[in-house]
Amino acid sequence: MKSLVAGWLAVATFGAAAQASAPPVPAEKLFAVEIRTGPAWQADKPPQAQTHFREHSAHLSKLRAEGRIVVGARYGEKGLIVLRAASVEAARAAIDDDPSMRAGTFVYELHEMRVFYRGSL
Repeated sequence: MKSLVAGWLAVATFGAAAQASAPPVPAEKLFAVEIRTGPAWQADKPPQAQTHFREHSAHLSKLRAEGRIVVGARYGEKGLIVLRAASVEAARAAIDDDPSMRAGTFVYELHEMRVFYRGSL
């Protein structure tokens, strides 16, 4: 029993030392990104025929594969993604990188989330 406790203390001490010497990891924040159709949206065309719609889908898939999209949903005529980013500037850069946003097919509003109930979906 004594050697088991000594081994555990050695591991705990090593882990604490490793954490103390590790570079700080930037805290990531969550952002609500509300997406709606923009001025370039053509009401007479289905979504798949809109300018840069495929690129929009590919961009969201890339963000999801990177673990940056926490959740995505549609409601009414809007879309919503919860985006993980280090700062508001990083969140905007990630969304502005979407060709459909640059073309005006879609527009977005970005809101930093201040989570007060932790949990999972």
